[in-house]
Amino acid sequence: MKNLIDKVFLLNRTTGEFETAELFHGIDETNLSHIEGRWRPMFELRREQAKASGQTMADINAEDGHWNWGRKALAAISDPFLYDIFALECGGNTQALLLTCKGSTDCFSRHPEHPKADMIYVEFLATAPWNRPRLVKEPTYKGAGRVLIGTAVSLSIEEELGGRLGLHSLPGAEEFYRDAIGMTDLGVDKEGPHQGLRYFELPESQVAGFLTTQH
Repeated sequence: MKNLIDKVFLLNRTTGEFETAELFHGIDETNLSHIEGRWRPMFELRREQAKASGQTMADINAEDGHWNWGRKALAAISDPFLYDIFALECGGNTQALLLTCKGSTDCFSRHPEHPKADMIYVEFLATAPWNRPRLVKEPTYKGAGRVLIGTAVSLSIEEELGGRLGLHSLPGAEEFYRDAIGMTDLGVDKEGPHQGLRYFELPESQVAGFLTTQH
């Protein structure tokens, strides 16, 4: 089931104009067909180009190109009390996807301001390949990733968790979470299922500041 929950604006970098985008709770076959028919071929092409030029997938911010969103959607549908999945659409395309969790062992804060406090955990966030500056020369839309982080913050507030959220970042996206979003860098996990990935949190004290910069 897919429901429209908000209308937001994305900057079209080509025209310099803001365009209305639709934010949905849930995803459908259209979104999945966009992933398989439009996202994946571009990821594969850039992967081959990067390999030929000696670049890594982190260098071009495409480490998530193999993610199976059909499987993630099934997980969200199967356990709606644990997972929420969101899709952002604009210009006839799926521009970004988000999967959040609100009940796993990852949903406890590590931030010194509120250790072990409940929070929303961002399981997966991906923007369309044509929106990534290091992936394409002329990215199309700006702001899709920020909109979905804002969606996770709003979910946290709705769940009475103060807007708190955490996530593990792929290396190619660390700069986005640290610098563009302003999340707190709590270091690289040395062990466990997220071993080798850097962990970020948005503590309650930074939520108001983040929401202010959203508008």
